[in-house]
Amino acid sequence: MNNCLICQNNTQDSDYKSLCVGCQSLLHKPIFACHQCGESLQVSQHLCGSCLIKPPVFNQTLYAAFYQAPIDKWVMALKFGKKIIYSRLMAELMLPLLNQANKDHVLMPVPLHKSRLRARGYNQAYEIAKELAKYSGRQLDTSLIRQKNTQMQAQLKFKERAKNVRGAFTLPDSFYREKVILVDDVMTSGNTLSECAKTLIKSGVKSVKVLVFARKSL
Repeated sequence: MNNCLICQNNTQDSDYKSLCVGCQSLLHKPIFACHQCGESLQVSQHLCGSCLIKPPVFNQTLYAAFYQAPIDKWVMALKFGKKIIYSRLMAELMLPLLNQANKDHVLMPVPLHKSRLRARGYNQAYEIAKELAKYSGRQLDTSLIRQKNTQMQAQLKFKERAKNVRGAFTLPDSFYREKVILVDDVMTSGNTLSECAKTLIKSGVKSVKVLVFARKSL
């Protein structure tokens, strides 16, 4: 018998082993969303106005839920509360989205700086990506390195976030991939994921997709 990781109820009638039907109903997504950045749209169209004017460097954004209560508490519990088992729940919910991408896209978690990794003890993005790799049979690539110990994005104003992560990531000279899916727990301003994507594209990656558990509507 499987129990819900959130409320401990039986998950027998659910589509997911880790989340019951009741808790599954707490997840909300837009009916229509921009293909590239994932922003909610009022009508069905491929791209939002912002992406038509200035498209992000990544090709597509996929996410399982809006970043709102109580989803924000699940994210915080994984990130700061050592509820690493929540990575399995999030990966289960992200898997149908991952299956939309061709198998030649490898999974790449957004890295933590080594000092923050030491302090926290784990990288939540890696834990999610590891579960996704296990479920999907895809390759997991951890070549991306966070070379700058940047301030936490959540502590900054939105206009300061792009500058905070500029030049924060690097790749080894030997790195070569054509198609990558960046994996993270949550997307807010998108600046961290954009900087990761820029680093990948500079190294010759042709397609970068973003897959996160939750996305904050801006």
